[in-house]
Amino acid sequence: MMVEVKGIGLPNRGAELMLLALIEQFESRGIDASFVVEPLGDYKTRTKYNLFQKSRFFGKGYNFGWPFSLFPKIIREKYGIVNKNEIDLVIDASGFAYGDKWGAKLINDRLGKEIDYFKNKKVKVILLPQAFGSFKDKAVAEASKKIFEKVDILMARDNVSFKYVKELGDFKNLTQFPDFTNLVKPEEVPKYAELKGRACVIPNFQMIKRGSAGEQYAKTLAAAIENLERLNKKPYLLIHEGVRDLELAHSVNALLKTPVEIIDPQDALEIKSIISKSSILIGSRFHGIVSALSTGVPVIAMGWSHKYEMLLQEYGVEELLVEVDKDKVNALASKIIEDDEYRKECLLKINTSSKKLKLLSETMWEQVFKVISA
Repeated sequence: MMVEVKGIGLPNRGAELMLLALIEQFESRGIDASFVVEPLGDYKTRTKYNLFQKSRFFGKGYNFGWPFSLFPKIIREKYGIVNKNEIDLVIDASGFAYGDKWGAKLINDRLGKEIDYFKNKKVKVILLPQAFGSFKDKAVAEASKKIFEKVDILMARDNVSFKYVKELGDFKNLTQFPDFTNLVKPEEVPKYAELKGRACVIPNFQMIKRGSAGEQYAKTLAAAIENLERLNKKPYLLIHEGVRDLELAHSVNALLKTPVEIIDPQDALEIKSIISKSSILIGSRFHGIVSALSTGVPVIAMGWSHKYEMLLQEYGVEELLVEVDKDKVNALASKIIEDDEYRKECLLKINTSSKKLKLLSETMWEQVFKVISA
């Protein structure tokens, strides 16, 4: 079976974690599947997961990959190139791609231009749990609705996303399940053992690009690090996505009298393992926060879309989502670290919710594979 996975933007480690979670589910069921993605992002990460390359990738509205589709199959196989007529199943694992923040062009390039082809060929198309909406822009609404009406499974990741999709149309295939990376189990990574018990700070350039925080965001992270130093938590900066987050981390360090370590693993599972050993996480990468909460690590989150609010709500700790404000961040961090009763209360809520959410993710996968095997 040749499975195309859409929405995996490498080197985004959250996207890589979703890919890993997906592959694990196929392997655990003994399904012989190969996976193909559009050749965007990091080649080394694609080779790590033995991913085939699809003869399609868009830039400035043009498919630069089409010439590769003209080569005979015997040649394409040598280079790991797959044409769309060789795909048996399409799984969209986008974290957040369908909504006004992204525009109609991205939606059409990702799936809109191919949805009719796949449905005519009776290829099943599955949208795994993800954030959706809003759909106030007419072009975005029309592009999304066209896709949602034709996919076999449509899964919203949270209450707000579910509501946005319901307002767009009465889709009989719509259900709701949490983020599914919560089932990926961290492993021991000896080379990062010295990070155990320390405070993890994860920057996100989208807070400046998509949010309204501006330069205040870097200043808030720097102040948080200084506070964590005073609390003897030996903070470090952890990179969750590529060059732009790394540049932001250096900007944060430039604001500090004493720069802290910048940890930049090139592996999503290693990152989740590092996070799972942290004493606290402060940051804005969605899947970094999921990795913390799903392994019983308290967080202080700052976000730029509704998906952050909904995530913290799912884990019963919505008060741990704060504005980009150094005083609020530092006060809450100090409370979590110094107030044992409050920390225990937070962890009880987080761990109780985590068990329920993991059961929901298991149910979700059962539904997905029931449709795949039908």
